[in-house]
Parts: sequence; structure tokens; C-alpha cells
Amino acid sequence: MSATGTEAAIRTALHEALTAYRATSSAAADHAVAVYSCSLAAHIVLRHDPHAVALVIGEGDSPNWRSARGVVGADGTVRPLTDDEDEDVDHAEAVYHLVDDNDVVWRPLCSSFDRRYGVYHLDLVKARDAGTTLLAK
Repeated sequence: MSATGTEAAIRTALHEALTAYRATSSAAADHAVAVYSCSLAAHIVLRHDPHAVALVIGEGDSPNWRSARGVVGADGTVRPLTDDEDEDVDHAEAVYHLVDDNDVVWRPLCSSFDRRYGVYHLDLVKARDAGTTLLAK
């Protein structure tokens, strides 16, 4: 399944934001990295499953390590990522950039968060739209 034009633009914007952040460590660039990372993850999942409502992101054993773990369907059930979804999200490194230092940006894009288990549900519509809005500025 090929990427949409908007998904490609978000991917490019994420690359540019990462380059700017590495050069300047600015808060604005870090903000853009978080927004575009969430948006790219949302675009990827929605490209594979247009009825999905959230991406399940789990914290790992070490600080700032998070990974995509599943997809929440419209009926609220959680399913594992398909191999294609997992590969595309992983290859894009979309979740990799969601760290504690920029969590004030990406956590509001989550529909739920379970602190006990470190599990976030990234709202796909909010995340997709946040990236598209930032891209339009």
C-alpha cells in the first residue's frame, strides 16, 4: 500500500524537523518532531486500516523507549499490529521520537493513558490532523 501525498509531506516535514532539532535543540523543532511523529504514525495506520481509532504505544524497560504495540478498532477492541503496519511504523521511526522531553506535545494527542502499565492510546484522527495543521502553517 503506497503512501498518500499528505503522508509523504508529513514524512518530509519530520525529517526537516529532526534536522533542525539536531542542529539547534530548539523547543520549536522538538515540538514539530513530536507532532509530525504522531501524525506520521496515524497516517500509516489509517492507510492500512481506515477504521482504526487509536495506536497503542507502550513504554519499554528503559527511559524514553516506546514502541507501537497494537491498534484499537472502532468497536474498542485492541488487535496486534499487522506485519505490514509494524514494519511501516518501525521503518518510519514514528514512535521512536515520542520521548519524555516532548511529552507535553504528544500526550494530549492520546485518548487514554494507563500510568500503571505505561500504555498510551494515540488518537489517530487528532494525531493526523495535528500534523496536517502544523504543515499548513
